[in-house]
Amino acid sequence: MFDLQCDAEDLFSTLQLSQTTPLPVTLHIQSLGYQPEILQGTATYKPGSRTSDAGTWSFQWNASRAITNANLLPNNSPTHKENRDAQPLFIQLRATHYKAGTVVVTATRTQKDLEEVTLPVSVITEREISNSGSTRISEILEEQTGLQLTSDFGTGIQIQGFDADYTLIMLDGEPLIGRIAGTLDLNRISVHDIRQIEIVKGPSSALWGSDALAGVINIITKKKTDPMAADLSVRYGKNNAADLGGTLHINREKASHRLFLNGNRSDGYKLNSTLTGQTVPEFRNGTASYRGTVQISDRLTSTTSLRYFREKLFSETVLQINETQQTEVRTDDTQDDISATQRFLWTPFDQVETSLSWYYSTFSSESILTQIESGEFFERLYFRQTYQKPELQTDIRWSSYHQSTVGFGLIGETLSSQRYPSDPQVSTRFAYAQQSWSPIPGILEFTAGLRFDHHSDYKAQLSPKFSARYRISDRLQLRASAGRGFKAPDFRQLFLDFTNSTAGYTVYGSSTVREGLQQQIERGLIAQIFLAPEQLSEIRAESSWALNSGFDLDITPDFRFRTNLFWNHVTDLIEIAPIARRTTGQSVFTYFNLDEVITRGGEAEIRVLLAESWTVLAGYQFLDARRLIETTKTVQDDEGELIQVTEKRFEPMFNRSAHTGNIRVFYQGIDGWKGALKGTFRGRYGLFDRNANGFADQDEYESASMIWDLSAGKTIRFQTPQRPELTLRTGIDNLLDYTDINQPFYAGRLWYVQLQVRL
Repeated sequence: MFDLQCDAEDLFSTLQLSQTTPLPVTLHIQSLGYQPEILQGTATYKPGSRTSDAGTWSFQWNASRAITNANLLPNNSPTHKENRDAQPLFIQLRATHYKAGTVVVTATRTQKDLEEVTLPVSVITEREISNSGSTRISEILEEQTGLQLTSDFGTGIQIQGFDADYTLIMLDGEPLIGRIAGTLDLNRISVHDIRQIEIVKGPSSALWGSDALAGVINIITKKKTDPMAADLSVRYGKNNAADLGGTLHINREKASHRLFLNGNRSDGYKLNSTLTGQTVPEFRNGTASYRGTVQISDRLTSTTSLRYFREKLFSETVLQINETQQTEVRTDDTQDDISATQRFLWTPFDQVETSLSWYYSTFSSESILTQIESGEFFERLYFRQTYQKPELQTDIRWSSYHQSTVGFGLIGETLSSQRYPSDPQVSTRFAYAQQSWSPIPGILEFTAGLRFDHHSDYKAQLSPKFSARYRISDRLQLRASAGRGFKAPDFRQLFLDFTNSTAGYTVYGSSTVREGLQQQIERGLIAQIFLAPEQLSEIRAESSWALNSGFDLDITPDFRFRTNLFWNHVTDLIEIAPIARRTTGQSVFTYFNLDEVITRGGEAEIRVLLAESWTVLAGYQFLDARRLIETTKTVQDDEGELIQVTEKRFEPMFNRSAHTGNIRVFYQGIDGWKGALKGTFRGRYGLFDRNANGFADQDEYESASMIWDLSAGKTIRFQTPQRPELTLRTGIDNLLDYTDINQPFYAGRLWYVQLQVRL
């Protein structure tokens, strides 16, 4: 029996046999815009395959273009006489909403077809990324339904109404570090080396631990199987913005290597002419990464990954020295992000797979401030964070419909900065387990998971999750999940010890506030105490319970409609509040578990394929994000006595739009012409709390906005054995020239030209 699968990246043919001798095969391929091809190869048995209990034979061919049909037949071979008389298999392939074979790993920590995942997962494919013309990952995520860019010490992302620090960002399954005020700047990540982006919405702490309270974004880098493959991309645009990136893949019988290099720069831009310096400063950055895989034996594989990122930023600003004196300073910032991963994959039995990994990452930043007028040194600020994680995971496939995953590990983190005099160190021990079971294969599936995290500085956390998928018919399937998520207090919330010498205020972490406040009292620096030191306690981890449910409906093979409803209830939300007033009149702040938040809403997406060359995607999200507000007032009771009454109510949160949406229209012709029109809508939202009442009033809302991007290009394909491609693209981002000083990632109308070469 032959079974042919196709997606945008790879073409697979599988034979459900258990022999271990390579089977010669011939593959006839017809694809859009190409001459028919005849490929010779061998189908090779893969021990431990998940496709069937007997194992899978697989033939693989890179196919990063649309395939219309394929014809596969076994060669006449005396060692495979049982297959010589088999009729050739002919399959007419039609594009659908999610092409067969799209495999995701983030939802379950194991490879699983997207259609079979029980959680709300979105996948951005390499084809979509390439057709977008984008260079940084923030530009891609902005276009997705339910995701909203934010600007707070970098460009972050909101998911289901949660701030950027509640979403875990990973690269090939390992967390990226270097958050500033909770935000991991997405502009640090180039899109050139990305195979696909997986987005899991809803709490994922049951598998991934802290920082996954809102969801997980996992960036998967490219993997090629050709003996040698390379690609190069060059882009230039307004503001002297330039991007150059290239990837080289070398694959041998038992070893593969991938090298990626990228450089990105811009002169920055200014949206407010009345202020000193630019809204977005001039910057230059570079990325280098390597991955090498060695097949030590038939059952043991070693993978080594290295990544280095460096960015330099140059800005000018005005600092307040005292009440009457100011000075202009130039700031030279340098950021370094280094990571290394060593992973061993061992398959002791066909149904058991064990992964042993060690991940190390360090992020450092240094800021040198120089007075512009005198050229004298003004100040140096530094920050260095390290992260280490050894981990062991084992997957057991009891059958094609029953799988278990267990794992455990240790996380160690350190921090060094003048704002953290104690140079804190923390550790987390964790263990997790997950069970997937399909009592009615292909129709009904359940997944249950549980994770335990024991942190050195706060109470241990237990995170359960349960999800299910039910396929009602070939066109309709339902998904639902419920689970708990948590977010650990970060370094600043636990260990910060910072006094702003210019403004005069002080901020302490919950573990340093008692000692710090007592020292200020003894030195006579405190004029009034709002909360005594002995009344202060260390903060707890934030936690949430969440529900997600939705369905996928294939109205026709070319028209898919998808929905997801969500509800999140967060308790022990960490907020900063004053605890004392200094003799200077400024306050002393620390962190408390104060707030309670509810976010709820729904998403709807459609994907329509028209005339095989046109694709239309549209999405909408409704969001109702509210926080608990408590107010105390004095009233007169029935007996005339004055009493204190506390009122509790949920009010809208700042920087959340109730209505957001997007529409994307792509054209890709058989003659190589392509184009894209993309629109992103954001409804009105509250921004500044002008009357300090803690919630957004009607007169504090910013207006709605609509951003349009337009691009067009031409791909030239060369009919040579290597099948090289050359694509020239030009485009305009922010076509209507929208700007907002509070959304600095919109720089006005930007033009660009781009050249891509694939060998």
